Amino acid sequence: MRKMAITENMTKIDRKCIEAGITRAELSRRSGVPIRTLEAWGKRLRVPRDVYVLQKVAQALDCQIEDLIEPEPEESKSPEA
Repeated sequence: MRKMAITENMTKIDRKCIEAGITRAELSRRSGVPIRTLEAWGKRLRVPRDVYVLQKVAQALDCQIEDLIEPEPEESKSPEA
């Protein structure tokens, strides 16, 4: 499999995978979270919403859930009329 390089735009989960030296496929195997789910999170097509699933991923990456949570994107605020 090809190695991922750390980029500014990548998810915290992908960063932790690189730091741990594992692929998404290995993370999937260790955590029990489907690879397609991890891929969708990596592409930001979906966001992790289930704390139990995040706990499995955190355990597989030997970190805390808080280390994996992405900040909410800021919405552009329009001035009130």
